Amino acid sequence: MIRIYNRGARLQRVWHNHALTDPMTWLPNLRALDAHMKTHPGGILCCIRLNNLEFLGRHYGFLMRAHCKSLLDQTLSVHLRANERVFQFIGCEVLLYLHEGNHEKRLRQMVSILNARRVPWKEQQLTIEYMAAWGKIMAVPGELNRLLGQLSYLAEQTNTLEPVIGLDTQPESVMSATSGQVELFQKIKQALDNGQLLLVGQPIVGRSGERYDEILSRLMVDGRIMMPDTFLPIITQCDLSVHFDMLVMAKLLSYLSSSVARGENRRFSVNLMPVTLMQNGVAQRIVRLFTESEVDASRIVIEVTEEQAFSTAEHTARNIQLLRQAGFMIAIDDFGTGYSNYERLKRLDADIIKIDGCFIRNITRSTEDVIIVQSICALAKFRGLDVVAEFVETAAQRELLFNLGVDYLQGYLVGKPELLT
Repeated sequence: MIRIYNRGARLQRVWHNHALTDPMTWLPNLRALDAHMKTHPGGILCCIRLNNLEFLGRHYGFLMRAHCKSLLDQTLSVHLRANERVFQFIGCEVLLYLHEGNHEKRLRQMVSILNARRVPWKEQQLTIEYMAAWGKIMAVPGELNRLLGQLSYLAEQTNTLEPVIGLDTQPESVMSATSGQVELFQKIKQALDNGQLLLVGQPIVGRSGERYDEILSRLMVDGRIMMPDTFLPIITQCDLSVHFDMLVMAKLLSYLSSSVARGENRRFSVNLMPVTLMQNGVAQRIVRLFTESEVDASRIVIEVTEEQAFSTAEHTARNIQLLRQAGFMIAIDDFGTGYSNYERLKRLDADIIKIDGCFIRNITRSTEDVIIVQSICALAKFRGLDVVAEFVETAAQRELLFNLGVDYLQGYLVGKPELLT
């Protein structure tokens, strides 16, 4: 009994630590920051921006961005005092909790140290530009979200001449610029909590008329439909990716369960956010949902990015493997825009390739695009993979793409997104 109790307590501690840790950088997340502030009230919160990280990330991938943040934490750790800590934040930013005192001088020194060093990445030395903004933490309910928005906005306004800015130097301009974003976050969170998630399906049609639909999401906010380009960045920034993706899955399962009763057998594809697949146990949660709903997993295609498909991250690779073993098909979305190559395609463990629209839009006028699509299709056929072309809008594109070996088409020519009812 003692061994069982100790094992249960140990597992509980492990899961608690996972909940407070970003799975990619292994830095404590926003939930951990909130707990830290309750234990250590007051203090100074700093937003450190890796200014050119987004640009470099397009060329070197998501893992490089995580590596840069982890290395920042290692570099600053020797300069931090007791209970001072680095936390994971949105895309190109991290948060730093400092004790009040000579915090601005120390922050300037830390930023200077970071800017003086280069980041090693796969036999290269990358130059990262670091900027920072800081503000005093106020013990007011709901103040953290507002402060985070203000510091993130202010960090974007820094430059090489003034790499560190304090919030108290220009609070009114920052307040007006960030209040809208804070309000938007609150509305999005409330819409999710109230079940105001809408699903639409856009058809993906084969040469013989066979079809499945890609699930796209919308939110009903203040009586109006909000598009994903507005709410998805907020969801990603505010650490709601897993919560959102599981809501989408639950909503889709509800629809599929009702459609089974009506004798339908429609198939759908669903995108999972990168952060979701990095979470340990996500695949098991999804499989459990389908098992409990008695919906066949073969009716679902899970769409992942190239970076996820080729990821060496343990949880990402394991989740994709488990989903495929459970009967879900795997599609590689936006193929050709990341760091794919023929060597990677040879060993790709997936079922479908979706060629990005940047190779499709001008294909009737671009010989290069024709050669690229034709070569992808040839190797995909050798591997037994289906090929989907995105953003198909003209009959000429449709005819050419089918002749080149594409199996399925997606775009306004084939059909626009329609609400699932």
